Amino acid sequence: MSFLKILPQILEKSNIKAIHDEDLEDYLKKLGQLKKIKRGKVKCYFCGEQITLKNLHSIFPLSGDIKFVCDKKECIKKLSKLLDDGKVPL
Repeated sequence: MSFLKILPQILEKSNIKAIHDEDLEDYLKKLGQLKKIKRGKVKCYFCGEQITLKNLHSIFPLSGDIKFVCDKKECIKKLSKLLDDGKVPL
């Protein structure tokens, strides 16, 4: 089964709003994204910076895909605006 087909089920079942640092790798592994992050294949949705375990700020679903946000102030503000506009489900 493809990742895009199971993503909504994973997110719906988990309904997670925050993840403790100790659990982050396990959660990313469940999403099928841990290896991609460790290999430098994941980029910030807003600025395109490479996402690492140290600079990862947020994960959110959008258009049937999973998006990542780095910890830059500008990117966090852009995510906040998407949330405020209702373009990202809470």
